[in-house]
Amino acid sequence: MNMDNRAYEGSAVDWGLDPLFWTSVKLFVGDLHHVLLDSSESVFFIGNKHVARAVEVVGVVVSADTRSPKMTMYNVDDGTGVILCVVFSTPEEQADPDTRTIYQLGTTVRVEGRLSTFRDERQLVVRNVRAVDPNEEALGWLERLQLRKHII
Repeated sequence: MNMDNRAYEGSAVDWGLDPLFWTSVKLFVGDLHHVLLDSSESVFFIGNKHVARAVEVVGVVVSADTRSPKMTMYNVDDGTGVILCVVFSTPEEQADPDTRTIYQLGTTVRVEGRLSTFRDERQLVVRNVRAVDPNEEALGWLERLQLRKHII
């Protein structure tokens, strides 16, 4: 089921009236590669009637790369696509790297963050990431399908 992604028809003043604007929208990774980003990249458009700022995906870590004490990058696959998730370390984690959580390959994670583009590639700048039970991935699929059917 493809979403018809085009610019929101209302004015920017009305963006906050959309309930999806204030939540982390549960979307498939494949959808994230097709949503229309605003030129400011602070929001993106879902269909032609919703504006969102944050997104949540559930998937499996297929690669992990710790570039520096300040940043870890994960590729997360939810079955519809793969997206790069960038996690910036807090000052406390930078001071004591042992406190930083590094997720291993094959770990099912729930990632919440802001969608952006870097070097013409979509990525999530992560606000929150946590390991979840693999059954939550199936539940995540059901939640996303319900959202697409009834809201988007």
